[in-house]
Amino acid sequence: MRIEFSEISKSFSANGKGGQRIQALLPVNFVIEGGEFFSIIGPSGCGKSTLLNILAGLESPDTGFVTVDGTRVERPGPQRAVVFQEAGLMPWMTVSANVEYGLKLQGIPRAERRERAMKFLKMVHLSRYAEALPHQLSGGMRQRVSIARALALEPRVLLMDEPFSALDAQTRDVLHDELQRIWQETRTTIVFVTHNIREAVYLSDRILIMTASPGRVKRITTVPFAHPRQKSSTELSAFAAMLHDQIKEEVDKVAATELDPDWDKRPVPVAPLPYGTGEGI
Repeated sequence: MRIEFSEISKSFSANGKGGQRIQALLPVNFVIEGGEFFSIIGPSGCGKSTLLNILAGLESPDTGFVTVDGTRVERPGPQRAVVFQEAGLMPWMTVSANVEYGLKLQGIPRAERRERAMKFLKMVHLSRYAEALPHQLSGGMRQRVSIARALALEPRVLLMDEPFSALDAQTRDVLHDELQRIWQETRTTIVFVTHNIREAVYLSDRILIMTASPGRVKRITTVPFAHPRQKSSTELSAFAAMLHDQIKEEVDKVAATELDPDWDKRPVPVAPLPYGTGEGI
C-alpha cells in the first residue's frame, strides 16, 4: 500500500465567497509507504490538517491529487478512517453502539458488528465499558472509544488529527503507549498530525516537517530508533531537540509576519480605577 501526494496546493477565501484568497499549501509532493507511522508537524496554519483532510476525501485540492495504491482519492471512504481532536461520540448511544455505528452504515450484520466492536474495545482496554454511555467515561477513555470505532472499520489508513491535544499529560502518555502497541499489532498505516515534537518522535517511523504558511515540505526525516520506544531515552530527547530547532525557524517566520513593529511604542491604555480604590493596592 502506497500513498502519494502529487503537486497538492490549496487556497481558501479569507472573507467567504468571492473574498481574497489565502494560499494554505504550495505544491506539495511526498510518499507514505504501507504500514508506516508517518507524522506531519509544523507551525500553526501551515496546512497540516488540510493535507490530512485532502487524504481523507473531506476537501479537494486546487491542483494535484492524492492516490492510494494508484487510485485517486476523490471522496471519503471506509478504507481511510479519521480520528479527530474531539471524540465525537453520540451521547445517546452506548460505547459499543458508537463503535458499531460505522459498520451499521456499511450494512454489516448485527452479530458481526458486535463481534468486531468487542474485539477493538478489548484492544483499547474498554470492553468492560461496552454498555456505558459516553458521559460516564473520562476524556481519555472517550478518545480510546473513538480509536476503537475507527479501527473497527478495519481501514487500510488511519488518519489522526491531533487526537491527544486536549488531554492532560498523564492521559496523553498512556494513550501514546496504547497507540504504539495497537499500531504494532495491526500494522495499519497511520498518518498523524501533531504540534507535539516529542509525541511525533516517540511514535513515528518518519516525520514530515512543514514550512510556515503557505505550507511546503521543509524536510522528511527518519526516526532512527526501533519500536517500542521509551520516553525516558536520552537519544529520543536529543533527536526531538534537533527537530525543535528546525521547526523553531518556521515558527519564528510566523511570528515575524504577525508582529506589529510598533507594538512597543504605543501607549498602554489604562482603565480608570474604581471609585475609592487607591493606587498601589
